[in-house]
Amino acid sequence: MNGKTPLAAVGQGLLAGVLGNAAFTGYQALQAKLSSGDGSSESSEPKDWSEVPAPGQVGQRVAEGVFEQEVPLEQAGSMTRAMHWLYGTSWGALYGLLEETFHRPVANGVALTSAVMAFDYTVLPAMKLYKPPWKYPATTLAKDYANHLVYGLSVAAAYRALDGVFARGTD
Repeated sequence: MNGKTPLAAVGQGLLAGVLGNAAFTGYQALQAKLSSGDGSSESSEPKDWSEVPAPGQVGQRVAEGVFEQEVPLEQAGSMTRAMHWLYGTSWGALYGLLEETFHRPVANGVALTSAVMAFDYTVLPAMKLYKPPWKYPATTLAKDYANHLVYGLSVAAAYRALDGVFARGTD
């Protein structure tokens, strides 16, 4: 590490994870708006947890399975958002350690994207929330990777932008 403690790298990475996740969330919202055709992004209320996006289903399973706390379906949207932000933020910690070790923002952003995708396509099929990756068309996986690359490179850019802030704190 180049003058920054591992704890400082993790802290800066977590903040970069928040900022990168914000950029990714904005990108997802724009994509949804453009793909809806009429400019609306309205969605129907889920009838059960199987209709909730994967982050919400993971959160619901953790809350009920680990913490034995029932989550009403009415909280699916809140659960989905909370898990999306927790997940996106937490990967920033790994990025901070990568960046302070290798000092290659673009390569580390791509590595972060690859790690997230590998984790998603390993854990979510094991939880029966995704199909195994070999059951998806290559174009679907490529599009998902490209979308998540927005996240990985946004985290890298945010980390770099925060260097000045965190460097001043070490003087």
